Amino acid sequence: MSEEILSFAVAIVDSCPLQSRLPHCEPKIDCALPSNPNLITMRRCAVFLACLLTQLLNNVCAGGEGSALFGQWGTETLTVLHEDLWLPESALYAEDADLETGKKGHAAFMWGVGVQLTALAAAADVAPDKYAKPMRDYADAIQVYWAEDKGIEGFDVQPGPRPSDRYYDDNAWLVLALAEVFERTADTRYLEQAQSTFRFVMSGEDDKLGGGLYWREKHLTSKNTCTNAPAIVSALRLYQLTKESDYLETAKRLHGWTVKNLQNEEGLFWDNIKLDGSIDRRTYSYNSALMIRANCLFHEITGEPAYLTEVQRVARAAEKQWIRESGAVADSGRFAHLLLESFLVLHRRDQDFHWHRVVSNCLTHLHDRMRDQNGRYPNHWERRRRRDAGKITLLNQASPARIYWLAAKEIATVPEESPGAR
Repeated sequence: MSEEILSFAVAIVDSCPLQSRLPHCEPKIDCALPSNPNLITMRRCAVFLACLLTQLLNNVCAGGEGSALFGQWGTETLTVLHEDLWLPESALYAEDADLETGKKGHAAFMWGVGVQLTALAAAADVAPDKYAKPMRDYADAIQVYWAEDKGIEGFDVQPGPRPSDRYYDDNAWLVLALAEVFERTADTRYLEQAQSTFRFVMSGEDDKLGGGLYWREKHLTSKNTCTNAPAIVSALRLYQLTKESDYLETAKRLHGWTVKNLQNEEGLFWDNIKLDGSIDRRTYSYNSALMIRANCLFHEITGEPAYLTEVQRVARAAEKQWIRESGAVADSGRFAHLLLESFLVLHRRDQDFHWHRVVSNCLTHLHDRMRDQNGRYPNHWERRRRRDAGKITLLNQASPARIYWLAAKEIATVPEESPGAR
């Protein structure tokens, strides 16, 4: 390197506002510093450039292009959803709507309610001035679903009064939703109801098949991953919020049972096991997604490295199973958004930017390829199907809204285009 170039580099370094950061960026090395002045200057410039890159990355991560874009998509999706499905007389959302007549169906089933409440909670986390009140209003409005039967309270599948038909998985989703509402509001009413809801979920456990939770209160015929996995995550979230050790012990018990009875060799999770011991070996992305989140939470709480090793194994298997090179997710959106969320959660644990790239690519494909000209989304996130035409459902619209807002908080940059876009 010539003396002129070295002098120019030193001048740039010395005049830069980041110069004061250089001592903090100095790498720890055991070897002696080089004695050659040119090598010393080159090393100093390299350290400076590393500091500059770190600062630029920090600035991007504080809120960049991706945050704004995903937030915009989230806003658009919630706006269209509200226009299509809002029921002003009850302050609830409809289960579906006929796009030709504009006629709205009955109040949404509890599954859709849970996803919509989490979509609003995710939006309120990023844009509280706009979404904190709608989130809270909806959390209060859905109290019409709250019902007592057989001495225990829980959310029914439809607003009452009506004969009780409660699902354990629906209620596990509501525990997670109410926990988020509590975190946004600091109103203990929501935490208390999350705990009450969890008590109902756990009423679905017995010793048949060695433990585990049923799917539906009225039909105790199968024990499903879609109940046990979100129940594990619910228990861990309640442990984080209350520090009550019983929640952690419950999570460990359910986790052990689910892994033993419903996990396949690749690491993915089957749908359910019947009381006769036969297994429904279908795999849906949300079942593995919630077990990814469960293992991430176990790792966060306990610090045990085995949980991180396992979650990375499951996540790689899930990516191979459902994520296409184009960015398409080969599953229904009501499942797929939870898989993408689990990748965001994993990124918080292992800091592997790969998971952000996967989610960004999938959301770009979803917005650019699956969304119709009116801002509505189909059921499946790999291809549109004929049955999607003419009708929309709350689940299909709330699912993309939820993941857009989560990405708006966590992902700063997005790919310029999907690999399959050309």
